[in-house]
Amino acid sequence: MNILLATSAAPPKSPFFTNEKSPPLGVGFLISLLRSAGHNVFFIDNYLNPTPFIEDGFLEKNQIHVVGIHTNTICYRDSLRVFEQLETLRVRGLWKGKIVVGGPHTSVAPATIPEFVDHVVQGEGEQAILDIMNGSVKERMVRKERIKDLDSLPFQPWDVFTRLPYEFFCPWLDARPVFTLTTSRGCPFDCSFCSVRSIWGTQCSFFSAERILSEVEHLVSIFGAKGIYFREDNFTLSGKRIERFCEMMLKKRLDVQWACETRVETLCDDAMVYLMGQAGCRAVYLGVESGSQRILDLLNKKITVEQIEKAVGLCKKHNIRAYCSLLTGVPEETYEDYRMTEALMKKLKPYAYAFNVYVGIPTSPLYQDILDSNAYEYEDELGLLYLPGFDVRTRYFYGKKGHHFVDHNFVVRTDFEKRIRFRLYKREIETSMRRRVPAFLKPVRRGINVGKD
Repeated sequence: MNILLATSAAPPKSPFFTNEKSPPLGVGFLISLLRSAGHNVFFIDNYLNPTPFIEDGFLEKNQIHVVGIHTNTICYRDSLRVFEQLETLRVRGLWKGKIVVGGPHTSVAPATIPEFVDHVVQGEGEQAILDIMNGSVKERMVRKERIKDLDSLPFQPWDVFTRLPYEFFCPWLDARPVFTLTTSRGCPFDCSFCSVRSIWGTQCSFFSAERILSEVEHLVSIFGAKGIYFREDNFTLSGKRIERFCEMMLKKRLDVQWACETRVETLCDDAMVYLMGQAGCRAVYLGVESGSQRILDLLNKKITVEQIEKAVGLCKKHNIRAYCSLLTGVPEETYEDYRMTEALMKKLKPYAYAFNVYVGIPTSPLYQDILDSNAYEYEDELGLLYLPGFDVRTRYFYGKKGHHFVDHNFVVRTDFEKRIRFRLYKREIETSMRRRVPAFLKPVRRGINVGKD
C-alpha cells in the first residue's frame, strides 16, 4: 500500500522556539518500519518546508491510500487545516483514503481532533501504524502496549533524512555534521510544568548501550558523522547504561563528539562525568529552571541548588560544556526569585544559559492549578495558558523582533477587575526592569550569556 507520512507546519508566531530544523525521529521509526514491511512510503516534512501537497494533487498522482499526520500542540493549527482539506477531497469523491493522526497532541488534547479523522494514535505509534495498514484496527482511538524491547526498532531512515536540508549541527559542539538520536522513552519524574507523562505514562524504556553504539558506528561509517546529539529527557538516567556506552566508545576509539540532555542530579558523580568526558561528551543540556529552591520545589523538580552547582562544576572540571535552561514567569515567582536565578548563573558561569518564559501546557499539573485558580490572563484556541506579564517578559528575554509574541485577540479574559490588576502588574514589571536591572539583564537580552570555556 502507498502511505504518506507528513509533519505539520510551524505557525508564524509561537510562544515556543520553532526555528530548529532537525529530522523528526518519531516519524523516522515509522518510515523504517513501514518500508521493511513492504509498503511504499512517501514523506513530506512541512515543519522543515511547508508545501501545498494537497492542492498540487500529490495524493491522486501517487495513489496514496493512507495519510498519516504527525502533530504537536504548537503546530496543530496547520494539522487542522490539512485534516479539513483531506476531508473536502473525500466529500467531493476526489480521494478515498484514510486519515491517521499521531504525535504528542493526540495525548494532550484528543478532543480537538475532528470526528472524521479515521484513527487517532496515542503514545507509541510503531505497532499501531503497521496494524492500521494491514486493516486489523477497527477502533478510532488507538493506543498499543508499550514496546518491551526498543532494540528491536530499526535504524532511522538516514538515507532519506540526509537528502533533505536539515541542520546537522549542535550549537555546543565544534564538530559537523552532527546527527540527532533518541535512545529512551518516558520520564519517571513529575515536574509540574511538564506534560510528558500524558504521552508516555510513568514507564521508562531504553535502547541498550550496544544498540546505541551500533547506530553511532553506522552514522560514522556511512554518513561521515562527526558528532551525535542525544535528544531525550534523561539520557544519563541509567548510570549503568551510560557507563557501558562510554566504555565501548573508548574501546572502539570512535572519533566522534557527543552532547546529551539530562537532569543535574545524574551528573553529581565525579567518576561518571570524567568517564563521559573521556568518551567524547563535549556538552550537556541541563533543565536547571531556577536558582531559587522555593521555585524548584514549587515546580516539583526534585533537585537542589547544591546539585545544580555540583553538576555544572563537574562539567567544567572535565571540559564538558554545560548549557542551563531556565524558566521564568511561573506562578508565585517573585522578582527576588528571578534575581537568585541570575545570580546563580553569574556564580557558576556555565558555557551558556537562557531564560524561557512559562506557558501553561495542557495536562501538566501546574496547568490544572492555574485553570482552577483562574490565574491566567489569556487562553488560546489550543488551550495554552498565558500568565499576566507574559508579553512583557517575551519582549524582554527574546527581543523585540522575535516571533514569540502572541496576538491575544482570541480568548481574552472578560473579568474587568482582573484586567485592571493585569495592567497594574504589567506596569510594575516594566518599571522594575527599566529602572532596577537594565545593566544586570543586558547579556540576557542578546540571547544567552557565554562564560569561559
